[in-house]
Amino acid sequence: RAVKWVHDVIPDAPYAMTEDFMNKLFNEYNIDYIIHGDDPCLLPDGTDAYALANKAGRYKQIKRTEGVSTTDIVGRMLLCVRERSASDSHNHSSLQRQFSHGHGQ
Repeated sequence: RAVKWVHDVIPDAPYAMTEDFMNKLFNEYNIDYIIHGDDPCLLPDGTDAYALANKAGRYKQIKRTEGVSTTDIVGRMLLCVRERSASDSHNHSSLQRQFSHGHGQ
């Protein structure tokens, strides 16, 4: 919700798109398209995660920005949470210090 390009957050969205959930997105949340980068998004069984949306003509693919990965960003945030819970609440972990000072990858 804090990202300026986000209009709304849909809680408990499943990773695997079902037809029922896809219809809920279009009808209840008034979403026009489901958008993903041009990197593959596969389900554990190897099928395309967005095949249903593509088949319905409601899928758009955008060019992926090299070196930017939401998966990596979320992973780093989870590391910070884990390190913070393991450390003293008065001290920052080395990873948190790196993020707060803009150092590191």
